[in-house]
Order: sequence, then structure tokens, then C-alpha cells
Amino acid sequence: MAGSQYTVPPNAATAGADYVAVAGTHPAAVAGPHHLVPPSPPGADNVGAAGSRPAAVPQAPASPYPAAGAAPAASPHVAAVGTGQAAPLLPTAPDAASARPVAGAAHPAPWAAELDALLRETADAAAELVAAGRARPVVARVRTYDVRVSSEAMPYLRDHCFFPQRPGWPDEADRWPVVPATTIVQHLIDAAEHTADGRHVAVAVHGARFDQWVTATPPSTVPVTVTPSATDPAHYTVTFGRSARGVVQLAPRYPDAADRPAPWRIDPATERIPEHTAAQIYDERWMFHGPAFQGLTRLTAIGEMQVRGTITTPAAPGALLDNVGQLLGYWIMATRTERSVVFPVGMRLMRFYGPPPRPGTEVECLVRVVALTDAALEADVQLLIGGEVWAELHGWHDRRFDNDPQTRPVERFPQRNTLSQPQPGGWSLVYERWPDLASRDLIMRNHLGGAERAEYARQSPLGRRQWLLGRIAAKDAVRRWLWEQGEGPVFPAEIRVCEDEHGHPYAVGVHGRTLPPLDLTLAHRAEAGVALVAPRHPGEQRRPGIGIGIEEVTERDVAFDPAERALLTTVTASGGASATWWAAAFRAAKEAVAKADGTGRDTAVVGAERTHLTVEAATAPGHPPRRYRVRCTTTANPSGLPGREYAVAWTTGPGHRDQDEETDQ
Repeated sequence: MAGSQYTVPPNAATAGADYVAVAGTHPAAVAGPHHLVPPSPPGADNVGAAGSRPAAVPQAPASPYPAAGAAPAASPHVAAVGTGQAAPLLPTAPDAASARPVAGAAHPAPWAAELDALLRETADAAAELVAAGRARPVVARVRTYDVRVSSEAMPYLRDHCFFPQRPGWPDEADRWPVVPATTIVQHLIDAAEHTADGRHVAVAVHGARFDQWVTATPPSTVPVTVTPSATDPAHYTVTFGRSARGVVQLAPRYPDAADRPAPWRIDPATERIPEHTAAQIYDERWMFHGPAFQGLTRLTAIGEMQVRGTITTPAAPGALLDNVGQLLGYWIMATRTERSVVFPVGMRLMRFYGPPPRPGTEVECLVRVVALTDAALEADVQLLIGGEVWAELHGWHDRRFDNDPQTRPVERFPQRNTLSQPQPGGWSLVYERWPDLASRDLIMRNHLGGAERAEYARQSPLGRRQWLLGRIAAKDAVRRWLWEQGEGPVFPAEIRVCEDEHGHPYAVGVHGRTLPPLDLTLAHRAEAGVALVAPRHPGEQRRPGIGIGIEEVTERDVAFDPAERALLTTVTASGGASATWWAAAFRAAKEAVAKADGTGRDTAVVGAERTHLTVEAATAPGHPPRRYRVRCTTTANPSGLPGREYAVAWTTGPGHRDQDEETDQ
């Protein structure tokens, strides 16, 4: 595989293999990946045929994939299937010819004839024993190797992080480094090659499946388990923890050149020149990949169901095939406007016709899309080096994630864009455009820092989506206010939304980001979230302050007092809106004032006009109530979401009529 950090067996063609062959020593015994935990006991020395360590071989930690033919019983990770013990070794039959007296010797002694007969009998018995042993079913040995997954052990994962953060960001988990599916395939191949008795190369991978993300934060140790087939000695089932699996097919050598398939024919009439260059898809963050995985160097052609390009082989393990996935990802982004975020979940068959290409080798890639549904896409791929087929991939399956054209700017450059939209009156409004759990998880990780993700996990499953909507709206409102004051890029993770002892939200900066005193309020209902932010003077009390509320326009029993019910009847009779809408506006206005006042005392709607309501909040006994002027408006879910209408109400505090009017203007 391209960019492999493991050695290629010396019986394979060596093009692209960076290793030194030592007489009598399998390369795996002298060079291993730097990030693997050896399962064998320490102290084994890697030596050449003469018993001395070759000076040209770099020193590295021992590979967990020991050289083929090593005694399995020496490792605690090796057990016979079904027994938990290492399978016993059969005795070697003596060579009868070498044990007999020399033919033609003069006058052999009588005891020599007897010895000759005894040796013959022993040799025959041993041969029968060996033959009987070969006839018995061979118990397959299961081998397990430990692979350390972390950015220290796998530094190239720092260039395979889903979410960008400010340069020098100290919390790596906020960037979310993930092991690529194709790097996992490389581990499946390496484990199978090192387990096989003899020197073999992987010529195919069957039925690769990727069931869950493998992340580098927190660091972990993943067991890679190899189970030889009981019926076909060339096939090995390999699992990468609980996350992935596949069947690796081995052979003594790659197929001959005459057995390679012919390059697929291309009809130029079905293609056009892509609108983007390979450099653009990285510079403009169509792809999230960093330099170690930026192998696409030319976008050659694109069609309704195909795309072609050139990949310059990167050095990172699995990066060549990861770039195949990038080319397929570009195709769906360039040809579709929705559900254009894709990640691989399986590969039916991968065949290799030659050794992995060296880093820097140009590989021509043709991707044919063979099936496309709302949930998934399937493609076949052919990879050529120097005009000859190096590999074919059939049944590359990608899962399609929900996304919306309006979310793409935030996915690519979250430091300059928001999911919410500013509204007249200065508040922010965001709609949930990621209804499935997997898509919501990606949106969540792009917006929440580590402490907030833990808080998100503590929410009830039914409450998480609206909690997230409120946090996104609040972070966007704060960031937009900062931009209006001339601030530069601000990532969502640089702002944390907290709550005080009374449950009132407030914002703080994270990892060096400082914020001025701000008053913050948020609300959420169904698929909508809203937030409002305003500056607060250093000596000013947090309450009374600003408040916002949102209510769905629907029939709902609410205990309005008699005066409110009379006002509701009067304002409905005046026309302009239904009683249902006015009731929702009353509820939203009372919610906004309750948040702004922060005392928990009773509120009452005492005046109603089409654009605003007047709400009073009770104060201490013997004191007049505080009066708030509350703006109100209507919004509704966009197409693609359930048909809902909302009443939104907000206030900037008691007696702020002039400020509200200036904001409206």
C-alpha cells in the first residue's frame, strides 16, 4: 500500500519499498513502525545471517507484526483457536539417507546392518507420522497485535483532523484527529502479511467494513487480530478492534503483467473540465486534509457519473487511497447541492497488481459512480501507474450525511461564518438543518469545545438538539458582535456559553480569548434557536438585562390571568393576526421578560400592539412593577423542515424604548 510504514517482503518487487534486505532475515524483524506496541517479550535482538546487526538498518521499536515463521508460542498474544494454547509443533523426520552407512563400504560390521534396519524403520515411522499429521485439519492460529493510536505515535493524523481551530490551539480533541479508513486498511494488510508463514504480499482485500470512527484523542491501544481461514490458506480475516474488519488475500507474488486488466475506456463526450483546480480544493477547504494527505495534484475531467484526476503518492500510510476518497468527495460536492458530505463505510473488493508506489509517484485515478441514493453512493475505481493498472477497487461505499448549502461556509471556514442569520432587532436565528444523529454530531463537534461537549453529553437525548441550537445561536451572536467591533477571525470553540447559579447564560473566552462584559440571552423551540447579546458596562448589574423568547404558533393551554385573557380577546378582534398567534406572542414576551428580569416573580402582558407588547414584572411588595417594552415578530421553518410558525419576542431591558427604536431603524 502506498506510503506504508511497514516493510515489503523481499520476494515482492521492490519498487516503492524503503527497506534493506538482510540475508536470512525477514525485513519485519529489523524495521517496524514507530507507533506499535510489541507483544513479544523484550530482549530479542534483530541480527543478520552472520549474527551481527546490519549497520545500514535504522533502529526502531520492534513491530507487533513479527517476522513470518517466528515461533508463535513465544508471544502471549498467540493462541490456538478454541483451546487458548499454542498449537504443538510436529517432530521433524530424520533424513534416512544421511543416517545410513555409506553405500559400498568394505565389510560392514554386523551391528551396522542392525543399525541400518533400525534407522530405516524409524524413518518410515516418522514419514507416516508426518503424513498423518498433514492429513489432519490444521488448527488456525489467531494472532493479535497492539497498535498505539495517538498523534504522537501517528503524527500524520495531525493532518487528518475534521475541524479547524485557531493556530496553536492547545486542545487537540477540538480538532478531532481521526484515523482514515484507508490507513486502517493498511493495518489489515500489514498484519496479515506479517502473520503468514512465508513471504507473501497482499493481492486483494475482500469485504472491508468500517463501523465507527477511530480517533487519536484520547490515545488508545487497538488490538489488530488476524485469523487464518480454515478452508483457504491464502485468506486471513483481520479486525481492527471493534471498528473495522476485512479479509486479506495473500500470494507469493503479485500477478504477472500479462494478467493485469486493461485500462477502462473513456468517452470524452461524457466529460467536461472541472471548475476547480486541485490546489483550490485544499486552499478553499473543499477537503479538510492537511499537507500529509494532500495528494491530488490535478483534476483532469468530471462527468455526470465519473471523475478523473492525478494523485501524487503521499508518504503517510493509506494516504494514496485516501486521496481516491477525496476525488470521489469532490465529485459529489461539484455535482450535488445537498447531502454532499460523505465518508467511506465499506469496500467490497480491492485488488492490487503490483507493489505500493513510492512517495512522489504519479498515479492516474478514474472513479466511476455506479449507484447513488439519498443515503449512500457506490463507486468503482481504477488506478494506473505509467499507463498500466496498479489497482482496482470495486464497491467503494460512502455514507452520505445531511447537510445544506447554507452550512458549507461554516464547515469550511467556521472562523468567519455562522450558521445563524442576523435578524432586524439585532438577534440571531438558527434552524436545525442536520436532522439525523450522525450529521448533528459533526455540527456539534464543529461548534463546541471539550467542556461543552461534556455538558452536551449530560443532556437528555430528547433535549440535546434544542440545547445545541441555543448554544450555536448564542456563540454566533457573540462572534457577530465581536466582528462588528472590528475583531478578526473567531472560531466557535473560542467562546464558551456557561450558566450562573440561577441558570442565566453568559459567555467567556477560551484559551486566551478575552471578552468584554456582555449580556447574553438565548431560547429554543422545535427546530429553531434564537439569541441576543448586548454590551454591559463593567459596574452594571447583570439583571435586569436583556431577554428573548420563542414559542410555536399552535394551540396550547396557558393560564393567562383574567386581564390578559381580556386583552387577548381585544387585540384579536382588532384583526391582523389570529388568537393562536397572539397567544404565542404573549407566551414568548412573558418568557423574554422573565429572563431579562431574572427575579422569578410574576409577569403580565398589559398592552399589545402589532409590533410590540408591554409586559410588567412584579417587584418587592410596596413597589411598582417594572415595565418592559417587548418587540415581537413572526418566523417560520424553511423548506425541508416540518411546517412550523414561531412567535419571537425580545427586550433590551426595562425603559429602553429609545434604544429599541434606534435598533429598529
